[in-house]
Amino acid sequence: MVRMSEVLRKKAFQKKVFQKKTAMKSYRGLAMKELSANRLTSFLILTAIILSTMMTAAMSQSAGVLSAMRRQQAITIGGERYATFVQLTEEQVKRLEQDERLSYTGRFVSLGDMEINDQMSLGIAEYQDGSIAARPGYSHIIKGRLPEKSMELALPEDALAFLGFEGKIGDKIPLSLSKALRHGIVVDAYDYKGEFTLVGIMESNFLGYTGGNILGLAGEGTAKALLPPDYLYYNVDIRTKEKKEFQAVMDDLCDNLQIHELDTMYNIPLLNALGIRYDGESADVALDVDDEGFSWLLAAGVLVVGMVLLAAGLVIYNILKIAVSQRLRQYGTLRALGALKGQLYTVVAMEILFLCLLGIPAGLLLGLLSAKGILTAALSQLSPEIFLAQDAQQLERLIGENASGKWGYLLLSAGITLLFSFFAAAPAARFAARVSPVRAMQGTKVNIRRCHISTNGLADKCCYHSHTGFLKKKIRNFERYYAFLNLRRNPGRTVVTILSLVMSITVFITLHSSLSLLGVSGDLSDHLGDYAVVNQYAGISPEELRKMEQDENVKEVAAQQFSVYEPDEDNQPIGVETDIILGVAERFQIFGFNDLWMDYRFGERLTEEQMELLKTGAGCVVRNPIPMEIEGVSFGNTHVEEGSIITVAGKKLPVLLSMSGYDGYFSVGNSGFINGVQVLVSDKIYPALTGKDTYAELRPILYEDGDRQAFDETLKEFVRRVPGTTTVSYEQTDRQFAESEAQIKMLGWGLILFVGLIGILNIINTVCTNVHTREAEIGVCRAIGMSRGSLFRIFLWEGGYYGLIAAFIGGLAGYLCVICVEAAVTDVFALVAPPVVPMLLAAGVSTGICMLAACIPLGSVGRISIVDSTRFE
Repeated sequence: MVRMSEVLRKKAFQKKVFQKKTAMKSYRGLAMKELSANRLTSFLILTAIILSTMMTAAMSQSAGVLSAMRRQQAITIGGERYATFVQLTEEQVKRLEQDERLSYTGRFVSLGDMEINDQMSLGIAEYQDGSIAARPGYSHIIKGRLPEKSMELALPEDALAFLGFEGKIGDKIPLSLSKALRHGIVVDAYDYKGEFTLVGIMESNFLGYTGGNILGLAGEGTAKALLPPDYLYYNVDIRTKEKKEFQAVMDDLCDNLQIHELDTMYNIPLLNALGIRYDGESADVALDVDDEGFSWLLAAGVLVVGMVLLAAGLVIYNILKIAVSQRLRQYGTLRALGALKGQLYTVVAMEILFLCLLGIPAGLLLGLLSAKGILTAALSQLSPEIFLAQDAQQLERLIGENASGKWGYLLLSAGITLLFSFFAAAPAARFAARVSPVRAMQGTKVNIRRCHISTNGLADKCCYHSHTGFLKKKIRNFERYYAFLNLRRNPGRTVVTILSLVMSITVFITLHSSLSLLGVSGDLSDHLGDYAVVNQYAGISPEELRKMEQDENVKEVAAQQFSVYEPDEDNQPIGVETDIILGVAERFQIFGFNDLWMDYRFGERLTEEQMELLKTGAGCVVRNPIPMEIEGVSFGNTHVEEGSIITVAGKKLPVLLSMSGYDGYFSVGNSGFINGVQVLVSDKIYPALTGKDTYAELRPILYEDGDRQAFDETLKEFVRRVPGTTTVSYEQTDRQFAESEAQIKMLGWGLILFVGLIGILNIINTVCTNVHTREAEIGVCRAIGMSRGSLFRIFLWEGGYYGLIAAFIGGLAGYLCVICVEAAVTDVFALVAPPVVPMLLAAGVSTGICMLAACIPLGSVGRISIVDSTRFE
């Protein structure tokens, strides 16, 4: 008996398993038949799944490519180093090299600088043990080789041009160099001459032009051969093993090795690109620019992916809800035959699963092509220099290395899309499962409400409102009014469609307004003007300034004046009367700025009242000196407080702003900071204070359509006319900085395109559904005399309404997002100027796309048979 019962239980279990398999097979068959019968619905859902998968896959892959290319930019600009310690002894260097917390140390020695002209200086450095590899942007050889032995030299092409060298590889080059200590007992610079052998010519790098620096390389052993022991100190580039411990390691090294605070230089572009946190007070403020661009790009990427998935989910939800509503009688029949709620859930889930099995692999493939193949193909049409790569092979290798091997991201993308698809299908499945068999098999009842017709008939074109009764309201445009009523017939579907468009417009406005935050070239100081024209000795007369301002290619000219006064035995400046007493090794300096230069330097730091006082000569700005330190003892403590009054040449000047520490400095050209008290006044009172009216530097700004070649010829004539004048053009620098952001903006526009496709898909779905569900109504309208043109205009008005409403809401939402982004970057929550151009562009494009999408199903509207569509069951 026991054995018989076990056999019966086993047979019962097998029967149950068979029934489940049969049921599962029948569910799969039913789901497949539903998908085959409703091809348009299946196609729209499949498209949504493909686009959402493509977006998540492309975003995950592009994030790696984007991060790597941004890192490449930062390395090209500042080297592959986190920070640099300067003026270290051999013992300090060895302790750094033995520190286990550092993953890289590279030592080099500065041999000194040579002034090429008033604006550019040539720095020679000896990189040891191959440490120059950490600075690839400054070591690209185009002829010859890198220096290896003592007294060998490699210079960039532009440096050779500035030096007037017309020789060849192997020739001798004499250089006059000067090297000073940043601090210490010896304060005088060491000046010397050396004869080098040119062994290599490097590619010009214009990124250092804004700082007036050009880098040359010397072979190992050169420093020991030329420098005395007191000036033979080392600089060390470092990288830490743990990025999150960077600042803690830096602080500990400075404390343990007793490294002076002035002897640390942070590579701000690379730190920002890698997301490494650092102390802004410890870093050089000249490079300490807020860099929230890339982190906000990633945040925007997550936002975009979320919105794309949500929009795709809305498409799936909208379509399935409509499809389920159309199949109520079928589901009711299944329920009457004994189908359980869970089984109806299974049918809808099977439909989504089949579509995901087709759409997700296709989306992953397209995402990979978008992130790698399409990007590579697009970038191959551009110069690799745009992306700060040495050649096309390096650029392609960079993309390939970072666009492959991200299978974890791909699986995550597929999983997220699958999960969102099922979440989107859940409401429709729940609706199908809750269908009442009796009510579903009865069919849909149509309630017809009659109203009194106006005696004026159709000519009055009056309307009846279901809530307020008969309204005597004149309808000026029947198609427009009818289209607006159609939007209110199914509020849920209308809201879903408008919401998908709103998300697209919001992302467009946010990204369009935030693209300037991306990249790393914004980490570097900008410059004033398109050219720098300098003459520190004879000076440039006011008449020459006026001639330049009157040039047809020149929009405006910024100008500054400069005088420096040495101290006497009592530390009083010689040549000018002032109540300021100078400290050790300090000089008194007076700068005169014209209005344009003052607006550039202080437009955001001074109030309107203070700027007016500064421009009229009734006030001044003071830059305090940096204290000198000798064996732990500080010297040169001159400090002028903001709000005080100083006397210069008998004129009392209130101090409107006092600058100290790393808070900027004034200089002529790129000559650097001369330590001392710098007093800035308007060029209107500068002649009265100094007795000179000449200008030391001019910065012309050309019109956008100005003839640069013609102005170059004008400058050549200017140099011949005014002896001692040197000029530098920032054209190459601007081009290299500006074009280096091209790939980031390209990817940003790619994100915008993806979101727009999802919005267009939902519009097409909604219009097609409206046509499908209103065939009978369209037939009746045609039967009572409505023309095809009038019918078409109704659908066009519907598309226009969708676009305009979405543009209004999306514009407000996008503006709020722009405010939040600006607040995160500036740490100040304030209203900003609305992005009018992106908002208008989004409104026009969205409205046009909606109307264009509405035109797609109009062909089927024109083919609807009046007789067939008005045949009621």
